[in-house]
Amino acid sequence: MRSYVKWLRPLAVLLALVLVTAACGDSDDGDTVAVQTDDAPSTDDSSDDSAGPSDTGEATGEPIKIGFQNPEGDPNGSFPEYSAAARAAADYINTELGGLGGRPIELVVCEMAISPDDSQRCANELVAEGVELVVSSLNFFGNHISILNGAGVPVIVGTPITVADFTSPDTFSIGAGGGCFGVHTGLVQFVTQDLPGIEGIEVNRVAVPWADTPPGVVCYYDLESKPLDVIKGVIPGTGALAGSNPNLEHIGIPVLPAAADVTPQATAILDFNPDAIIFSAQGSDCWNMVDALGRLGWTPQDIPLVLSGACTDFTAMAAAGDLAVGIYLTATENGVLAPLDAVSGQNLDNATIYQTKAAEYGLSQDNLFKGFSTQGFAVMMALDEIAAAIFAAGGDVTGESLKAGFAATDGSQPSFGGSPLNCAGAPVPYIAVCSAPITISQWNGEMLVPVMGGATVVGIDLVAGTELMPGPY
Repeated sequence: MRSYVKWLRPLAVLLALVLVTAACGDSDDGDTVAVQTDDAPSTDDSSDDSAGPSDTGEATGEPIKIGFQNPEGDPNGSFPEYSAAARAAADYINTELGGLGGRPIELVVCEMAISPDDSQRCANELVAEGVELVVSSLNFFGNHISILNGAGVPVIVGTPITVADFTSPDTFSIGAGGGCFGVHTGLVQFVTQDLPGIEGIEVNRVAVPWADTPPGVVCYYDLESKPLDVIKGVIPGTGALAGSNPNLEHIGIPVLPAAADVTPQATAILDFNPDAIIFSAQGSDCWNMVDALGRLGWTPQDIPLVLSGACTDFTAMAAAGDLAVGIYLTATENGVLAPLDAVSGQNLDNATIYQTKAAEYGLSQDNLFKGFSTQGFAVMMALDEIAAAIFAAGGDVTGESLKAGFAATDGSQPSFGGSPLNCAGAPVPYIAVCSAPITISQWNGEMLVPVMGGATVVGIDLVAGTELMPGPY
């Protein structure tokens, strides 16, 4: 049974108004071999293609092809846990939740290398496959979105990190924290405004190692360096904290992905004599940096370190031992990695579903407690939530109706594993971003413990009234 039935009716009423003219139709099958299709359960020719969930919970209608574009197998960025979790969620939805409005999900996964050409290849192959909607996990280039939108295929972004993720029409960046839009501005907000009170320190010097990749450049300059400079007062902004700390200094230190030795970067960080450090990268790079800092004598107790949720990897954190104890990591409201005995309400419902069903439907224990696994599972559950509301409103679930459903979200209803989606209220120019709040947790050696009572941190006001700055300025 869906844990969100209690709020399904108000969302269904909202979608009933939006979906009157929603388009529906069949898609032609493509003949590509570069994509992996997780076939939906076959249906009997005599079955009703518009049927909703069966009494047993198994989907019985016409399958709906959902594309899933994900970087895998490239040392510059590989996130197989993302698609593995999405597959587990799709199997759970098909088997127990009746598919998307009765339509079993046929997940078409296209694995891509970290290259602009391969990004576009995947987009073209998914279009040829006849998918009705594409989930983009995280893409370093954003050049796939125009191809998909040009073919009339809406895009759901799990982890938005490029300008295209933030600003494209018919695109909905629903990942908790809005990718680096919410996470990186939230990191700056937390370190400059909340950390001083928690740690009993002044924070006037912030070191910001950053992932030296195409999206890393955008996320650092536009969403870390810029908000820090807004607080300092050297870049004008309209937010409440603009110009509030003219003594604030910061340094950015690029870090190549999968670098064998980051001792020079760690040395530069400590030579800056920071009051705090923030870092966002893929999991292994985060813990390579922690190791390098530790070999130079750093501890989290000496200089607080705040990492993005992408760094979350319980295995790596346990392996780091005492060096990881006390490190802060971004999380999300209703985060699904929360200890089940420490949460209640929606958070408990969502965390229980993830921690039991993801494993039951094939996600390995090693991947279960990784940040990108949670996002892969949650993005598919978000599709199910919107589809359930469409079906409850009497509509047919199609790529177009799902697009309309996401566009109609206004922050009034819960969302699986995150804050309520508010695609209708996305701020200009970040018109595709549907979620921005984050939470902060601290690793105690065994689990992540929420700080500030699990209160949300929202840093997007730090970029209010500013221009996009996707590169050096």
